[in-house]
Amino acid sequence: MRRLWYNGRITSMDRAMRRYEAVGTENGRIVFLGSVQEALARDWDERQDLQGAMVLPGFTDTHMHMLHYAMIQKNLSLFGVRSIEEIVSRGRARIEQDHPAYLIGMGWNQETMEEGRLVTREDLDRISTTIPVCMLRACLHIGACNSVMLQRIRALDAVAPEVLELVDFAHGILREDAARLYMDVLPQADDVYVRELIRLGQRDLNAAGITCVHSDDLKVIAGVDPLHMVELFREMERSGGLTVRICEQCLVDPREFDRFLDVRSDPADRLSLFRTGPRKLLQDGSLGARSAEMIAGYADETANHGIPIHTEQELYHRIKAAHSRRMNVAVHAIGDLALQKVCDAVERVEREDPWPEHRHGVVHAQITTPELLRRMKELGLQAYIQPIFIDADMEIIAERVGGEHAKDCYNWKAMEELGLRVSGGSDCPVEPFNVLDNLRAAVTRQNRAGTRTYLPEQALSVEQAVRLFTSGAAWASGDEDCRGTLELGKLADLAVLDRDLFETEPAEFTKVNIVETVLNGETVYRA
Repeated sequence: MRRLWYNGRITSMDRAMRRYEAVGTENGRIVFLGSVQEALARDWDERQDLQGAMVLPGFTDTHMHMLHYAMIQKNLSLFGVRSIEEIVSRGRARIEQDHPAYLIGMGWNQETMEEGRLVTREDLDRISTTIPVCMLRACLHIGACNSVMLQRIRALDAVAPEVLELVDFAHGILREDAARLYMDVLPQADDVYVRELIRLGQRDLNAAGITCVHSDDLKVIAGVDPLHMVELFREMERSGGLTVRICEQCLVDPREFDRFLDVRSDPADRLSLFRTGPRKLLQDGSLGARSAEMIAGYADETANHGIPIHTEQELYHRIKAAHSRRMNVAVHAIGDLALQKVCDAVERVEREDPWPEHRHGVVHAQITTPELLRRMKELGLQAYIQPIFIDADMEIIAERVGGEHAKDCYNWKAMEELGLRVSGGSDCPVEPFNVLDNLRAAVTRQNRAGTRTYLPEQALSVEQAVRLFTSGAAWASGDEDCRGTLELGKLADLAVLDRDLFETEPAEFTKVNIVETVLNGETVYRA
């Protein structure tokens, strides 16, 4: 079908930042860009008057957890809770309403709760002493369990001793790798449930103008083998059930990695809606949980240097295993020590086996130094950043790393000026996948209330911010030649907004509405 959108503000996001009045598509590709007069002189099967609305390339979120988001929507969301009492109240209400066999929640943050402490076993025993309950901190790096959940975790077979060491059975706290143990207690999910989660997640993504996500999904659902998860996504694509492009950030156990390569997508594939992307690795924890790896320790806890997920040798071997097969890696590194270890490992791997075309990257790259940013540039490492993180982290960054070091953190403008490749994400469900709110944070460097500003000299321009979620995001997955900008012949992925972002105060970005989302020339969301 030949479709035309005209009388709009079409912003290409190409290098010249060309703007047009109309865009036309056919067979999933952009076939026309030009004036209204030129557009209406051609034949179209469908014409849509935009009435001045803005059209951008469809948004991409380059780091999130789509299935985890959907699972929490079906269980218990705790984002914004102000007290442990509220968690207990919500948990009891959910059990009384639905009588579930287990209860999983996510989103609490002790920094913003009245009690100012972690949730504990005793707190959650007030929700239930008969069904397993686990409430995950907003960062996903800490979980709190009730006694029933702890008993079942203790009874699990074949849990590695180093993982069990991360369980505080007295207080019911799971940290880092142990924070996933609750999944081994849950009943195995069936294919129907997984497909339902995929549909729920992509429905909400489309409503946010998002046409592509880089998502970490393979180890989220209890009992589902990563290879089978890949096949479920591909089955949905074959049946026409996918409405968002998924570049899977592949988190798999080392012992499964060789087996996983058997189902890896062709690295040259640019058209499939589901593709396996980089190997996902985690090197440290989070700032809020004081488990991010810090060179000098924490300013308020100097003996604590965070929790490393891998030894330096293990990290090297895991990166090498992917690199040697010409598979990129995306390594979670929040602290400066974790980032230093990633740089060291990539430098060693590249020295031994040069691959100049690699697009290895660092997910988060929050706590940095000028020297570490220079090393990232020299090593060709891209940065998957989350501007929205400063809303919460500006409240604790100086306390965690000290006032002077805080000036080197979340330095997005410095990254851009160095020529680092940078793309934007939400880490949802840690933060909402609201691209417009992410853009607001990137440009204003303010919290949502507008009452605090963090390092305004590191603010991005509106163009730079939009590129994080369009052209920059397309480069992150090697798709710059087929999407990320509105140019003739490129894939017809569009986001239609009711206001022009380049003529809107950045503090007002969240008041802009998504009118329509288009994937491959087909409307997948309309307000």
